[in-house]
Amino acid sequence: MINRLTEADRPRWTELWTAYLDFYDTALPAEQFDYTWDRLMMGDHLHGFALRHEAQLVGITHYLFHESGWTMQPVVYLQDLFVDPSVRGTGGGRKLIEAVGDAAREAGATRMYWMTQSHNATARQLYDRLAKHSGFIRYEYPL
Repeated sequence: MINRLTEADRPRWTELWTAYLDFYDTALPAEQFDYTWDRLMMGDHLHGFALRHEAQLVGITHYLFHESGWTMQPVVYLQDLFVDPSVRGTGGGRKLIEAVGDAAREAGATRMYWMTQSHNATARQLYDRLAKHSGFIRYEYPL
């Protein structure tokens, strides 16, 4: 089942987001977890869905709407997606992506996109079935 994250999800969300960040060899301070969680609960800029299996939170996704110079409607960036390894391969990742797609359509968005690392072969198999690879390569300018 897919639904919005709720206040009661905070402990398990923290575990899942930590595992997601670990996968990408990233660590964030506790203050960032608090800030992100607060933004998810406000739901005005950053949004989140929960994947539940037998009432337990087993997957998360975070997404946001933003303006684009190429369209007058918003576009959607699916920022984070993580499914507990114990339930991978059961369609949960697809359901989370589709839930974000539904939210994007409801909001009148014209495009939905996400990124992953080139070595994330398992996720890319799913992504290649659901979406078209745009061919873009991402660069980050140091600030």
